[in-house]
Amino acid sequence: MALWLSHDQSQAQTVDILAADQIVRDPAVTDAQRLLGNVQLGHQDGVLHCDSAWRFDDGVVEVFGHVMMEHPPSTVLRAAYIGLKPDVDWVDAQGEVQLDHEGSTLTAPSLHYQMASKQARYAKGAHITDNGWTMTSQTGLYFAEAELFQLGGEVLAVSEQDTLRSDSLHWVRPDDHHTFLGPTTWNSPDFEFTCQAGDLVLDTQGSAKRPTGWLSGAVRVADESGTVEGDSLWFTQEVREAHGHVRLASRDRQTVARGIRAEQHLTDSLDLVFGDAVHPAWLRQIDGKDTLHLSGLELRRAPSLLTVVDSVWMDSKDLQGEGDSLVWDGRLGQVDVFGSPRMWSHMDLLSGDSLTLFLDENQPELLWMRGHAVVLSPANDTLAHRISGRTLDAHFDEGQLQLVDVLGNGQLSYFMVPEPSLDGEVRVNQAVCSQVSLNVADNTLVGVALSQSPEGGIRTLENGFDLAPFQVPQRPENPPWETSEQGDLPD
Repeated sequence: MALWLSHDQSQAQTVDILAADQIVRDPAVTDAQRLLGNVQLGHQDGVLHCDSAWRFDDGVVEVFGHVMMEHPPSTVLRAAYIGLKPDVDWVDAQGEVQLDHEGSTLTAPSLHYQMASKQARYAKGAHITDNGWTMTSQTGLYFAEAELFQLGGEVLAVSEQDTLRSDSLHWVRPDDHHTFLGPTTWNSPDFEFTCQAGDLVLDTQGSAKRPTGWLSGAVRVADESGTVEGDSLWFTQEVREAHGHVRLASRDRQTVARGIRAEQHLTDSLDLVFGDAVHPAWLRQIDGKDTLHLSGLELRRAPSLLTVVDSVWMDSKDLQGEGDSLVWDGRLGQVDVFGSPRMWSHMDLLSGDSLTLFLDENQPELLWMRGHAVVLSPANDTLAHRISGRTLDAHFDEGQLQLVDVLGNGQLSYFMVPEPSLDGEVRVNQAVCSQVSLNVADNTLVGVALSQSPEGGIRTLENGFDLAPFQVPQRPENPPWETSEQGDLPD
């Protein structure tokens, strides 16, 4: 005996009565056929068990009481009520609904189930357990055979180690393939991220998570090495590439780099940060007593080695400088700057063809200037003493310039300026010798010593005297880094 769900014989869906204690009809009550006691119905390749059922003349079938539908090979649907309509492919289940499929369990107040594709759809919230994960959402579509979850509305997925929150998520569990269609956060002990959208393959079973795919919209990714932020982020197993408002920070937040694009090469621990002429890339390094900033068009950061290329600018509490390129060896505490570098120590300017600076906790200890070395130290508001030679060694004490030695073809122009309250002419002492030593105290030149056959004389400044070589150039203003970044970064 069969119950017909459609009057179209070419597409007819039937419910076969496999067992029932009673089959009754009372036209005085209803035109429906009533099945009572140990009812078993066959629909497509599934079997429904229930306490009672109604079959209506329009083909609608409703089953009640301890309803269980077995759908081979491994799917079971339980509910207080199931309704089947002839013109709808979906089964309507109500009341403490539970769908079990190969270790996965979905519970909900109500859902629709399609037997042909083994899909479950819900709109009033559901709770899902699957292979160590517990998931909840307000709406969703579950493809049992493919283990595909399309979840929406306050999505929460929790495992022993991971927590995922999202507005909208598509998740293919066997492939660990995640598509995020709304604001999303992922947290685990060694890996976390936030984004507005994305598409990732992420091994949720492994401890070292290296995703492949992309994230976009205020992206932030953190792992054991630190954090990466940007407008978008693209992953392979070996490389992460970030674009737009990029920020890289070490785990201890002592090192921060910013740019318009960045690459992280994971296998060799190499970071590349790129800027342009309008928005240079820059780096902040906090170490001990001082904070060092560096900027340029390209930063290359490897373990204990930093390279800055093109339009280099560096800034610390006691020193500021510029050049064409820079190499910083953290193991040696040594910074080399090339391309006619210039270095300001408070009001003094030191320059040459190349520069080597030795640091201790980011404070200068020793500075070497090689080739056409020049020191300019202010004599008054408009003039600067000028000392030049082949090489220059500058010595610092607790970051303060103390002594400068200029060696080889030393040339000195030292101005003698009357006190503001006294009349007199400005005179200049110009001398040539093999070595000049400058003594500095409280950032002021207090003594000059010439040795090894000094020659020269003192004369009054005359009209036409070229003052350009004796003026300290203004240091660059408006560095690219943000003053708001000086403090601790937010978690």
